Amino acid sequence: MTQPVGRLHTAISRRIPHLPDAAGPLSGSTSEGAGLSLLFVGDSSVAGVGAAHHEEALAGQFSTALAGHTGAPVAWRVLARSGDTVRGITELVTTQAETLDADLVVLSAGTNDALRLRRPSAWRADVTVLVEALRERLGRPVPVLLVGLPPVHRFGSLPRLVRWSIGGYAMLLDRQLARLGAEHPGLRHLLPGPLPTNTAQFFAVDRFHPSPAGYRAWARLLAASAAPHVTDLAPAPA
Repeated sequence: MTQPVGRLHTAISRRIPHLPDAAGPLSGSTSEGAGLSLLFVGDSSVAGVGAAHHEEALAGQFSTALAGHTGAPVAWRVLARSGDTVRGITELVTTQAETLDADLVVLSAGTNDALRLRRPSAWRADVTVLVEALRERLGRPVPVLLVGLPPVHRFGSLPRLVRWSIGGYAMLLDRQLARLGAEHPGLRHLLPGPLPTNTAQFFAVDRFHPSPAGYRAWARLLAASAAPHVTDLAPAPA
């Protein structure tokens, strides 16, 4: 099965135009002052593919929206590698030379595992190992928000048959995230709700990653879903 899966992933990768990661600093803040610090970890969605700068990608947009909900500044940092599976991201975390610190981790990954048809039970174990690695690097059991997998079945860059089969597989993986969020303290599964993927503005030119407008819509929905879980972490507004 490995060879057919590898050929499928290669064929899909060749079909999708290559876009660079978002440029600019990998960290920032919504405003000055003490507040909540977020570490965004993941694959190309966290790397900001489809946006020019991280301020208009997931990290910047989510932080701005969350600051609006909490009334406190939000500092953010990105640790991501495009095209990586959860196992690859774990390697990135464990080999990171710089010190990691955060009040909250936002983890967005899994699409590349779905494209490779990673077994759901094995993928759940991979995510568990990644969460443990993050907490070990951070030195404490930091809360982790598990971002639900995107609606791959709506990605116009994929052939219809592949779109629905891989999209269904992504849903299977997302159910594992939901189980992890329900069963383990400090983990929360974030579902953004209905994304406006039927609008021309949502996707970047590769029709696979969000555009800045897409990131903004996605981030606002995620921040609204996350706000009830992070209110206790954020300092009271001055």
